[in-house]
Amino acid sequence: MADLASFPARYFDGRSGHAQQADVALEADGLAIAAERESVFWRYRDLTFAPKRGDDIRLGNRRTPDAALILPPEASPALLDAAPEIFSGARDRRRMTALIVALIAGAGIVGATVFFGAPAASGPLAQATPKELEIQIGENLAAQINAFLKPCGAERAERVIPVIDDLAEQGDVGFPIRFQFIRASAPNAFALPGGQVMATSGLMKAIGDDQEAFLAVMAHELGHVRGRDGMRAVYRNAGLGVALEIVTGGSGAAQQAVLVGGQLSQLRHNRIQESAADEAAADIMERAGLDPSALARAFEAITHYDYVADDDDDRELPTWLRTHPDTKARIEFANARRRPSGPLPLSEDEWREAAAACDAETTSE
Repeated sequence: MADLASFPARYFDGRSGHAQQADVALEADGLAIAAERESVFWRYRDLTFAPKRGDDIRLGNRRTPDAALILPPEASPALLDAAPEIFSGARDRRRMTALIVALIAGAGIVGATVFFGAPAASGPLAQATPKELEIQIGENLAAQINAFLKPCGAERAERVIPVIDDLAEQGDVGFPIRFQFIRASAPNAFALPGGQVMATSGLMKAIGDDQEAFLAVMAHELGHVRGRDGMRAVYRNAGLGVALEIVTGGSGAAQQAVLVGGQLSQLRHNRIQESAADEAAADIMERAGLDPSALARAFEAITHYDYVADDDDDRELPTWLRTHPDTKARIEFANARRRPSGPLPLSEDEWREAAAACDAETTSE
């Protein structure tokens, strides 16, 4: 087929920074490039039009993205006749439209699954979530919580972290555990997605010197971590944000938007999950040589503890962090698992210091 036009050009092969002198023939379906060291053929459908530098025409190729071709400005009319879409941008607009349609369709499928299939779909979705993404979502949630419930006693928390890690190993929870004390008068502990575990200063006051009760509570929260219950709650109640999080590659921006929108208040567990976490706690305590009925003592201490928010608590603990259903039945279950306890991992002095972690400092503003 006869050439439509021919022009001198500079060609970069993408493997070196050296510009090769070339002759470029505009043929019916592409550019025939005869350079100093090689001859290549670039189809019009693979061309990309780069921004100009001066009057020269700069072209790229989708199949060899590091290569470049620089044509003189007088080649513009012939190139426009041969491949007008390079200049009009119509091809790129069609590709972008197709991409947007695909993303909308994909988001619609995920959204329908999350919203209309929840809560049944939340379990399979949580199990299918990459652990790296779950860890990131948990870190985002922890940062939100720490904005209004301040961490405390970081140095003293170091005493209990190895013990919690040992319990996590006994329970094979599947995530590295990040533990912290937080300052709040309401007695509670909770697990977020990805291994984030928190215990309130109110919990430590309610439990007092009962180290084993604290460890039983931690074993319970590790049961939630192993069951990926935090991720299930996110899918069940903040599904749109998670769908966007997945579509955007886990950047954190979408989850942040959901949290700002108030969906954090819905992250609570159902009774089935609480019962499963109780069973996991009993198993973990037994494997660690501790008494599972300590969980019953923890429930009783929390139930009967009459806390009053003090001056250090600038906000009340949200309801979703302090509500646990069916406490009486759970106490009965834990007492039924009673067994003799082995040596406690921390000495009395070590536990006393750890339990008073949040009392040893004031809340930083």
